[in-house]
Amino acid sequence: MKQVFILRGLPGSGKSHYAQSLCDEMVNGDEGQFVICSTDDFFISDGQYRFDKAKLSEYHNLNLARFIRALSQQIPLVILDNTNIKKWEFIAYAEAAHALGYQVKEVVVGEIKDKAMQHLYYQRNIHKVPLKTINKMAYLFEW
Repeated sequence: MKQVFILRGLPGSGKSHYAQSLCDEMVNGDEGQFVICSTDDFFISDGQYRFDKAKLSEYHNLNLARFIRALSQQIPLVILDNTNIKKWEFIAYAEAAHALGYQVKEVVVGEIKDKAMQHLYYQRNIHKVPLKTINKMAYLFEW
């Protein structure tokens, strides 16, 4: 069965951990059987994460291309690991997956509206996203 999981959640909520757990559980971590597509990957240079807002649109497009390439290669498990705060941010991914015969599951990771959890996510997010930004993302989150 071909499956796509679209992960949604605040920075630091555990999306990447959840993605890896899915791979371990569903395909025993077999790297030929899954692809995790995260726009964050494109911000890594020489092992360091360097966010550049000017590159965000370009990197989202590169991530979508990588996602569609994985689908076209019939990879059994494809995971989108982005915040996906607004539904429009992942609609192209879902439509491509459906068009290529994948089952699509949208998963919200973590507690979006819980202020205490937002503080926890701020403390543990590895990309140093400010608490104010995490609060704003939570406010703007579309269900």
